[in-house]
Formats: sequence, structure tokens, C-alpha cells
Amino acid sequence: MRRGQGSRGHRGRGLARRFAGEAARHRTVLVNGVPGHMSWRDDGTPLSVIAFVVGGGRINGIHIVVDPAKLAAIRLA
Repeated sequence: MRRGQGSRGHRGRGLARRFAGEAARHRTVLVNGVPGHMSWRDDGTPLSVIAFVVGGGRINGIHIVVDPAKLAAIRLA
């Protein structure tokens, strides 16, 4: 069984729900040219960036950034 599947998969869903509950605004974005999602708190500070690694028509990996210092450096058009 791969990590994130089966009995461990519920942890990822809980984390996603936690961040979705905190996010006041969110939108789909391109992260380094790949599909992703960005969320902000009510006060406008970034909460998270999620980038999906896609290959062969499937999601092969997910990168999540929640470090406030890294998020503060992100510039969107």
C-alpha cells in the first residue's frame, strides 16, 4: 500500500479540511507552471499553496507549502 492510501489516507483529508476551514479566500493557480491551489486567511495573509505533479493523466505527487516565510515571498499577477 502506498503512503497516503488506505488507512493513512484519512490524515490527508483531515488536513485538507482543516486548511479549507481556515481559508477565507482561495483560487486555482499555476505553481511553477503546474496546476495548484492557493488559500488566504481573512486578513489577506497566505495560508497555503498546493501544487500537483501530473503525469500520464494522473496526479503523481502533491507539494504543500505552509511556511509563512516562503508564502510571504510568493508574488501573483
